[in-house]
Amino acid sequence: MIRLLVLVGAFLVSGAAFAEGPTVAVGHNRLTPSELTVKPGTAVTFENQDEMPGGHTIVADDGSFESPGLAKGQTWSHTFDAPGKHGYSIKEHPTAKGSVSVE
Repeated sequence: MIRLLVLVGAFLVSGAAFAEGPTVAVGHNRLTPSELTVKPGTAVTFENQDEMPGGHTIVADDGSFESPGLAKGQTWSHTFDAPGKHGYSIKEHPTAKGSVSVE
């Protein structure tokens, strides 16, 4: 019984080290928050909160990533490794722009 408790306790401690990264809410012509600052290796999750037919697609300004079309409630994550400012937008609403700064 003691061994089981130790194993469970070790799992909980090690699991705490893997905190979730930030989430960007994707809406009709908006990204919230529109700017983030993260550490290298952070996964940012994009969650579509709009009911637009066909969904929303997140695209990098430099073409380095593109999400699939996300229907309402769907999520997609991208890991940002390279230092610098990474701009992106909603493909269906190109004026809705965001950025992730990796420091």
